[in-house]
Amino acid sequence: MTLSEIFDILLAWTPYMAKGFVMNLQISGLAILIGTTVGLAIGLLRLMQSRFIALGARGATALCRNVPSFVMMFYLAVMLPQEIALPGGGVQPVDPWIKAALALAIPVAGFLSDQIVGAEISGRRLFGPTLRIASAQYAMIIVMASATASVIGADDLVARAGRVAAITDTPGFLTWCYVYAALWFFAFGLLARAGLNFLALRNARD
Repeated sequence: MTLSEIFDILLAWTPYMAKGFVMNLQISGLAILIGTTVGLAIGLLRLMQSRFIALGARGATALCRNVPSFVMMFYLAVMLPQEIALPGGGVQPVDPWIKAALALAIPVAGFLSDQIVGAEISGRRLFGPTLRIASAQYAMIIVMASATASVIGADDLVARAGRVAAITDTPGFLTWCYVYAALWFFAFGLLARAGLNFLALRNARD
């Protein structure tokens, strides 16, 4: 297969794979939303006067910070139910991407908890430029980490890349599909980095 033929096939499947990348962004967005909410609560609890509450919050932060999200994905995939019974008698499936988002929310919570305490100790504004930029950088990491969601059945870009290779059934094409998927994340990283640089320059001027 020539490079031109490979390019044509990948181009034809681009809309399909783009929907997979949207799933990666969806996973990341939910993980950041949940993780930020939980991390904010834990961080504020760490600053409370009660030693018992603060100690418990520090333990929760350590757990969030040190448990690998990849391991948590497998754990949640097994431990959480495949479907939830609804009050009216129906059932609601629990999609794998939700479990992946919950797993990725755990390190986000630990990160934000530490940032809040660090801001309090150093005297920085709680939601000042430093925390915003650090959070944006960590969000980029979560988007990259969302590529692991396919291992528990999430229909993301990596899963779709493998599916395209299987449908095409051409020797060696799997490598090209994964290279193409990697380029999506690489391009997103470049755009996000440019945005972070813009924010950093803007904050420096302010």
